[in-house]
Amino acid sequence: MEIKIEINEATNGRFSAINLVFDNPRNNNDEEKVGLSLLNFVNAYDLTKDIKSIKFDLFLVSALVYGIDNLLDREYCSDDGWSREIETNFPVYNLESWLGQEEVLQDALKFLTGDHWTINFVLNTVQNCYIETKGRWDKNRRCFNTENIKTTSLFSGGLDSLIGVIDQLETLNNDEEILLVSHFDYYSSGPNRDQNLLFNALVIEYPEKIQKNWIQTKLTLNRKNMNGIKFYTEGNYRSRSFFFIGLGCFLSPSSNLIIPENGTISINYPLTPSRVSSLSTRTTHPYVLSKLQILLNNLGIDIELQNPYSFYTKGEMIENCLNNNFLNGILNSSTSCGKPGHNRTWLNKNTNHCGVCMPCLYRRASLNKSGKDNQVYGRDITQPLSRNSYTDLPALINYLNKDINLEQMKRDILINGSIPLEELEEYAEMVLRSKNEVLQLFKDKGNQFIKTELGI
Repeated sequence: MEIKIEINEATNGRFSAINLVFDNPRNNNDEEKVGLSLLNFVNAYDLTKDIKSIKFDLFLVSALVYGIDNLLDREYCSDDGWSREIETNFPVYNLESWLGQEEVLQDALKFLTGDHWTINFVLNTVQNCYIETKGRWDKNRRCFNTENIKTTSLFSGGLDSLIGVIDQLETLNNDEEILLVSHFDYYSSGPNRDQNLLFNALVIEYPEKIQKNWIQTKLTLNRKNMNGIKFYTEGNYRSRSFFFIGLGCFLSPSSNLIIPENGTISINYPLTPSRVSSLSTRTTHPYVLSKLQILLNNLGIDIELQNPYSFYTKGEMIENCLNNNFLNGILNSSTSCGKPGHNRTWLNKNTNHCGVCMPCLYRRASLNKSGKDNQVYGRDITQPLSRNSYTDLPALINYLNKDINLEQMKRDILINGSIPLEELEEYAEMVLRSKNEVLQLFKDKGNQFIKTELGI
């Protein structure tokens, strides 16, 4: 399926209007044009003053990938209900640098989104993708002391990113600062709330090291087409991490970009073989990060992608946090839930966590490991009445009951995605430790039914 990209000249104080155009099979293959809106770019411009560099190209391409991924409803735009055939031309300013990089980006996106991408790069002929507001006063511009910014970290509003930022702040010298990079989707605004709550707490705890060094953008695919008719999007957000990384690389004045994520989620070992591709997200999988690092190197972008927690379980991240006193006071302001807005069936709606999705389960198990499991959840997965109490419970019980040794785990991880062989055993050991964290949660908190099912 071919996706045409239209980028208009910027108007005063706004980023270019972007339109994605395709023949929509949901509407008898009629041509459909949908807007992709990028807001809050002003602070990014204050930092970089850049709308033409190779890093800007990467940022724009990653935004377009996010838009295209959400544009194509898998139910209608795939032959098997999942994998889509996507063909597009990405406009870039530095065309010579991008030519020859099609395959590495295709490979990364195929693994990340589960689709078949056919990519070409063409010259971006738009003179200005952003024009600063005319007559804007200097006092309204954000000032960044880039010389003092020694590290840049993604800041999602989740528990892992919070710990990652705390650990970086604890290791910086007094004259060194950190830059935090965030984004959220207009139609999924929970991260905006979480990011603001956590950032305000971080500024109070680390006033000298963080200053006002936080840039947050808003990127969203419109829910109406250009004719004002409701448009149905694909809401899996699997490409969100690529946009996050593209944004971070664009903004980073340092030579590194921290992507804090526990190894359990990065590997995302599937509960059942059927989930190897379709239901297992791969946002920070080592294969994705390695492919994107190759792309950065080939483009001459001097930034190293770093995940310091690749071999940590979530529980180990919490236990080893360098400021646990501070973490204890604000961890409940972070959100890990994969579906925080889907609360129709929750028994307790006064929370941002469903309690039964895998991110919630790993979060609760990790908090239980360090004696911090006092979070309120929409539903309590440790108290089921039957195997059918929750959608994923049968698969979870089968997974926890399965006797997986180290060699089997290593084979399973390789099936789920390419891993450097020299790191394979360390990843396998980490996933097994994570499995034990979850099992321990049910040992400590489970009712008699679940304990009987698990033989504990």
